[in-house]
Amino acid sequence: MLPPYTKPHLTFAAQLGLLMQRGLVVTDQAKAIVHLQRIGYGRLTPYWQPFQQLVPDPNDTTRTIRSDNFLPGAEFRHAVDLYLFDKQLRLIFLDGIERIEVALRVDLAHALGKRDPCAHRSTAFLDTHRANQTMPRGGTRHQNWLIKADDAITRSKEDWVTEFFASYSSPVPIWMAVEAWDFGTLSWLLEMAHPNDRAAIAKRYGLLPNTLVSWIKTLAFVRNISAHHARLWNAGIINQPLVPKPFEARQLVHIGSNLERRTRVYGAAAVASYFVRRINPGTSWPSRMKAHWQAFPIMPFATPAQGGFLPNWNQETIWT
Repeated sequence: MLPPYTKPHLTFAAQLGLLMQRGLVVTDQAKAIVHLQRIGYGRLTPYWQPFQQLVPDPNDTTRTIRSDNFLPGAEFRHAVDLYLFDKQLRLIFLDGIERIEVALRVDLAHALGKRDPCAHRSTAFLDTHRANQTMPRGGTRHQNWLIKADDAITRSKEDWVTEFFASYSSPVPIWMAVEAWDFGTLSWLLEMAHPNDRAAIAKRYGLLPNTLVSWIKTLAFVRNISAHHARLWNAGIINQPLVPKPFEARQLVHIGSNLERRTRVYGAAAVASYFVRRINPGTSWPSRMKAHWQAFPIMPFATPAQGGFLPNWNQETIWT
């Protein structure tokens, strides 16, 4: 039986004292307390974890676990610098993903709308194999998706939603419904879209359908992290991007040369750069992402490589 949680509530000064007791150097205690008050101990924790000592796991000597104690030279201010770097990184990502999301809405609305104004509501207009797949918690993939899609419209506060239901008894057509859906909902629909529609959308971006779906799911995952203000700079990417064939996107073949590039944020950044360039060839977004990582704060125990930005990453064609 697991023991109950018994750690006591701590004042901000006591929180800082505990960190100092564990070996974290604090050069300005008053300023550090202000950061704890404004950002919070819990939100800063992931940013000082790279500074903590790794010790043998008492239950498995082949593994190591993170200790509460800090490595010599670890400083509180460096954790704050990482937090601020990550905050700006999320904002840059959200700016790029917004452009990709808007374009995907148009792509799906145009492709599915040609089949039927409400093509998204019937598996007859979709990939029947994928749409009718049974989900672990019950229902089909499409049934579960449609509940979420309809709920987004019901919860919408946009004037057009109220005006539509005040004027019509039919469901909202695809070209209007897409405006109420988030990126995750759009990515689900893309995955279920009719194979011919999925191929047509993929062709617009010079990709194979499976590559397109994979990359959109990667960006949907990153968007969720960014929108919820969670740690991104060295986070593990669950929905890792497929490595493209050379005839698809030669600029991104290099993400397959090292697993770190796909399992960390680098792969997602390269994918976003590819999409944004296809949507707007004159965009400055890749340059801003590149400049941000080149300005990574200098400190011990944390480097761009932990985000998958390996040496000479900035020489790759996608960034030049």
